[in-house]
Amino acid sequence: MAIFVISTHLFSQQPYFQQEVNYKIAVNLNDVTHTLRATEEIQYINNSNQSLSYIYFHLWPNAYKDHSTALAAQLLLHKKTDFYFSKPEERGFVDSLNFKVNGKQIQWELDKENIDICKLILNEPLRSLDTILITTPFFVKIPDAKFSRLGHTQQAYFITQWYPKPAVFDNEGWHQMPYLDQGEFYSEFGSFDVKITLPKNYLLSATGDRIEADEEEYFLNENVKQTLDRLDKQDYRAKDMEFPASSKETKTIRFKQFRVHDFAWFADKRFNVLHDQIELPGNKRTVDTWVYFTNKNFNLWKNAITYVNESTIFYSYLNGDYPYNHVTAIDGTIMAGGGMEYPNITVIGDMSNEFDLDVTIAHEVGHNWFYGILGSNERDHPHMDEGLNSFYEMRYMRAKYPEKKISDLIGIDENLNLFGVNKVEYWREKEMAYFIAAKSRTDQTLDIPSQDFTEFNYGSIVYSKTSAIFDYLADYMGEENLDKAMKFYYEQFKFKHPSPKDLAKTLNFFSGLDLNWFAGNLISTTDKIDYKIKSLKKNKDGSFQIKIKNKTGVATPLNIYGFKDKKSVGLIWYNGFEGEKTIEFPPADVEYFKIDGMDRMPDINRRNNYIRAKGFFKKRKPLQFNFLTKYENPTKIQINYLPLVGANYYNGFMAGASIHNYGLYQRRFEFAITPMYAFKTKNPVGFAEFNINFYPKKIFQQITFGTKAKSFAYDYYNTELNNQANGTNYKNLVFNFYKFSPYLQFEFKKKNATSPIHQYISYTNNNLFTDSLNTSFNTFISSAPVKKNTYSFVNQLNYNLNNKRIINPFVLNVNLQHSASMAKISATLNYQITLSKKQFIDVRLFAGTFLAGSYAERSYYAFRSSGYSGYQDYLFESNFIARNEYSGFGFSQFADVDGALKVWTPLGQSPEWLVSANLKSPTIFILPIKIFVDIAFCDGRALNTDPFLWDLGINIPIVKDIVDVYIPFLYNSDIKKTLELNNVRGINTVRFTINIHKLVPKNIIKDNLF
Repeated sequence: MAIFVISTHLFSQQPYFQQEVNYKIAVNLNDVTHTLRATEEIQYINNSNQSLSYIYFHLWPNAYKDHSTALAAQLLLHKKTDFYFSKPEERGFVDSLNFKVNGKQIQWELDKENIDICKLILNEPLRSLDTILITTPFFVKIPDAKFSRLGHTQQAYFITQWYPKPAVFDNEGWHQMPYLDQGEFYSEFGSFDVKITLPKNYLLSATGDRIEADEEEYFLNENVKQTLDRLDKQDYRAKDMEFPASSKETKTIRFKQFRVHDFAWFADKRFNVLHDQIELPGNKRTVDTWVYFTNKNFNLWKNAITYVNESTIFYSYLNGDYPYNHVTAIDGTIMAGGGMEYPNITVIGDMSNEFDLDVTIAHEVGHNWFYGILGSNERDHPHMDEGLNSFYEMRYMRAKYPEKKISDLIGIDENLNLFGVNKVEYWREKEMAYFIAAKSRTDQTLDIPSQDFTEFNYGSIVYSKTSAIFDYLADYMGEENLDKAMKFYYEQFKFKHPSPKDLAKTLNFFSGLDLNWFAGNLISTTDKIDYKIKSLKKNKDGSFQIKIKNKTGVATPLNIYGFKDKKSVGLIWYNGFEGEKTIEFPPADVEYFKIDGMDRMPDINRRNNYIRAKGFFKKRKPLQFNFLTKYENPTKIQINYLPLVGANYYNGFMAGASIHNYGLYQRRFEFAITPMYAFKTKNPVGFAEFNINFYPKKIFQQITFGTKAKSFAYDYYNTELNNQANGTNYKNLVFNFYKFSPYLQFEFKKKNATSPIHQYISYTNNNLFTDSLNTSFNTFISSAPVKKNTYSFVNQLNYNLNNKRIINPFVLNVNLQHSASMAKISATLNYQITLSKKQFIDVRLFAGTFLAGSYAERSYYAFRSSGYSGYQDYLFESNFIARNEYSGFGFSQFADVDGALKVWTPLGQSPEWLVSANLKSPTIFILPIKIFVDIAFCDGRALNTDPFLWDLGINIPIVKDIVDVYIPFLYNSDIKKTLELNNVRGINTVRFTINIHKLVPKNIIKDNLF
């Protein structure tokens, strides 16, 4: 009675209905042609208050038909190319459809944009509360399982989203949707009566209960006995994965299930089977549990039945008893994906260890509640499914494995102190993933459809942020109150389609608190929490006044803990506020105070949450020096270091260390200082970078203001001849360069977060101080040679557009440079023509022209047809082994800029203009070798007799995009003559690039995550 009264009070305001769809399907599997032939009968009951003249249907096997589908487009967006390069026989489809309603033929049509959606046009409207019977045969070509959820790998079958099914019609209208890989489902509840016919020696598991299947039960129980016997003997046979021949006899197994919205089945002749039973914690009903697995994973899955048992009991205890008769987990390591849920049954992908398997099984079993029983619209509100379920998965792991650390997640020994992850509780991996996105401001709001999330954010926001904020809510409400709310939510909405508003109303009611901040700030926006302790004052009565500032203005509740000897001596919750506020903490023997003492509030800057109760420097923190980097510890000032060595021809061997604050999370202020000692020249060298990141709300995603500096030797003056002529003993002069470059970079905000296009514009003020020989020195006079230092500057305005699409990606760069004596502009396009998964043609186009300066003044900054040799790199941007050598190994290094011919030539050094094209072939057969061809045009004064320059040869990539070797074989006659005149022949024509400057750790992290 109490529940009825509460539900009337909470939910009577909103009209609600849901359609009922009851299926009868008979299907035959042909395991030679990998096809299904079936008939379907659907009872469709219109529970809405309006008549329907048409019904949308999903034909989701058609998602695998060709490149025109939404699935095909999304797979490419996520850089998955298996489907794009698949053969026609690997793809799938559904056809042979012949829809009838109440025995009469009807018209139907495919959706114009999505061939996996169709529209049934009824002969007469289906009135409110009336029922129709829809029938059709259908034929399914089963795709390869490597693409998405439906598929087969040889004769292992994963039959999901396989039958024609009506789209949901609710009080928001129709919800027809194409099949997607990222973006799950929304279907009508009803019943399933499914008959599956297949060769007799297949082991088959499916949604629902087996009906009148005594022979099949005996077959399964015998397999269970055999599996247990092998388990006792540790007879795993991991390498025995051959498919036995299919039986010539067939069997038909019937499954029935009520109050579900989907039906999936899995069949394999190689399965091992384990079976158990559990008692539910509430109603004490008995439920059967099953696991099916192959020999490959026998050892890994030997305890999997326990994982199914424990997770089913756990979710039942916290949310409500499981309502069906069995829970099953299937080993699907040979299909795409890590795990996927269906009513009563889940398929689990490849796992690295038993802990990983337990986590995944718990998560997928949990989907029986959050997806199966509470059938929210997963496509439009993924946090209601994946997010809530991840929260309970986190609770399961925290309860079962309180000692497990992040190191266990990534397979590192807990005793190995690598990056500090062996000290961080495992359940904090959700928080960690959210913070990666939030601290770089690349996060997205939770209340958007699945397909609008970036692939990274689908995990870090949908799964992880939801977990983190619900854990915060549980801390605020109290877990007991939250559990009461969720149990009521389950009872009220099981076998229905609850919305985010339904969940919010339930939580508000049971908390007895105003939770508008929860949905308003943490779900519907990307607002961040950041409270800071500014100061503390102890009163005469022993109480404390703590001044707190809300740095982001997000007024969420917060708690203050008092600690002594690292143990809590008390906590108080306070309502959220904006600006600053002084709060009272009662008298207590406290050593220090901390906002969010248990770190369960997703505060993005916990470094300012701490203050000591005594002392002059109440916020002082000890230094912590870490090798390479370490997981963020807010109680320490963390300084990271990385020993480095290097060498160049002039400085000789160099050793030093990079001191930096780069880590997993982006910081507002970042620095890296790398002092080194050069043993040959006996002087300090090195490089450094400092930058501050700003995050505006409009136009720009990020604005970075910073500066870079570096200094090394780049040349020397040999005094040998001078000493011989004058009988002196002067030392060689070493010439250094000092570069100081303040810069301002703007990263444009994307209109669509999932777009692969990244755009930047930057302005850099390059200040160069270079040593050189003082030309007033006379080599025939016995005075000491003297060097001078010259200042110059080159300012750069740079626009970069990087389209990171997986098929035919390209980068466009436009660069404007000016100095005191010249101005020039150039554009470079690097375009990759994708031929197959691993084969590409690289196309590079370059065009540049000078805008100002005399011919003589521009010569130093000329466009170079054969790229830059070290002495031509006037901005000192690349790292050269021997920057100013004109022969030998150092001379062979170059930077592939400007014309980027791979053969060295003094021709084509143009102070006017230059245009070039560069091609690289795919790798030749299985060899790591490519063919290159280059061509360059420029003004005639920079040429000899040939109107243009060209070369052709072999490229050997050593380290992708970092180290390349080029062996030119053919080139035009003028280049050949100049090589002969300069005595460059044989091995000396070979050139190479070393692009170490591309190895910037923070950029590598950002480029690969976002």
